[in-house]
Amino acid sequence: MKRSSTEWRRGVSPGIILAVLLVLLMVALSGCGEKQAATETAKPEATQGEKAQPASAKLADIECAQCHEMLPEVVTWMTSSHSKIACTKCHTNYDQKKAQMQAAHDAGNIPRPIRATEKIPGDTCKQCHSSNRAFSLPGDLIVPHELHDKARVGCTDCHFQVVHAAIAERNVIARPGFTNYADWTPQSVERVATIPARQPTMWVCLDCHKTAKPNTPCKACHSDPQNWSAPYHDRPDFLSIHGKEGRKNVDLCARCHANREGMKFAESGTGDKIIDFERATPLCYDCHMKRPAFHGSNFMSQHANAAKTKGLLNCFACHSIEPPKPGQNVTGTYCNNCHWFPVKKTEVPAQQQQQQKQQQ
Repeated sequence: MKRSSTEWRRGVSPGIILAVLLVLLMVALSGCGEKQAATETAKPEATQGEKAQPASAKLADIECAQCHEMLPEVVTWMTSSHSKIACTKCHTNYDQKKAQMQAAHDAGNIPRPIRATEKIPGDTCKQCHSSNRAFSLPGDLIVPHELHDKARVGCTDCHFQVVHAAIAERNVIARPGFTNYADWTPQSVERVATIPARQPTMWVCLDCHKTAKPNTPCKACHSDPQNWSAPYHDRPDFLSIHGKEGRKNVDLCARCHANREGMKFAESGTGDKIIDFERATPLCYDCHMKRPAFHGSNFMSQHANAAKTKGLLNCFACHSIEPPKPGQNVTGTYCNNCHWFPVKKTEVPAQQQQQQKQQQ
């Protein structure tokens, strides 16, 4: 006779049921333990405390990248001199529990990219880098590290780009070839994470010292100033001759006085690339927009003769031909208010055109 399900359940001892459940529970726990052990074994060293991380690590293996979309930062780190150092060895100023709670709260609704808000303290760098080491400064630069240390200037105040090549500050993700997440590979990043991109530039120094003035002596920063200084730089009549002399070799001027992105050119309408360089360079136009001493109250009657003797290009350094547009960095007095000068287009050399495209 076939038993009903009720009779079958009644026929099984409760002790047997309990034993079966215990066995199943032990098997399940054993499987989880094996899975966890396998997962821990597969993790790279950098996710296990403060040990080194192999440079060949995959994005999925990086602990920080399990929550943060940070492939550009990962591949620039992988190709840097710090690729053997774990992320959390340097990035110590964060509250992991707070970060996890915030991430859980914002999941699926993140209004902007996550950025590092805490600077890496200098003491973190000094765990590996001794203050007494011989610094390998490029060329003849004068950078007294001990004085910066006494002034409480942090290591990353100057060396913030050594690992990630300042890709965020340089807005590299907007450049062609890097707009898609998949574009970022250890091979492609070598084009933008070059050695110069990982080193402090002159502008890092000038952001604090602000000494980029026409009369700043080169010896303030260079132990061999003759290699840098223009031959006319120290002449007492420098201000009156610098335009004429600078035209002979504007690249020499641009070594110290160009924009931080390099040489730029505005459209002045004069057809002259030196004027276009001056209009796009703050060091030049900040001075040129001030009224010169020889522009007296009766200068209007004298300006024609001055233009003939000094040359129209001297006028165009401060004045535009047509009514000035916002951001043209010239005075409000323009030539064609009275004259009829034609507007020309500057022919920028092909090499400089290529440089401009690379900087965009």
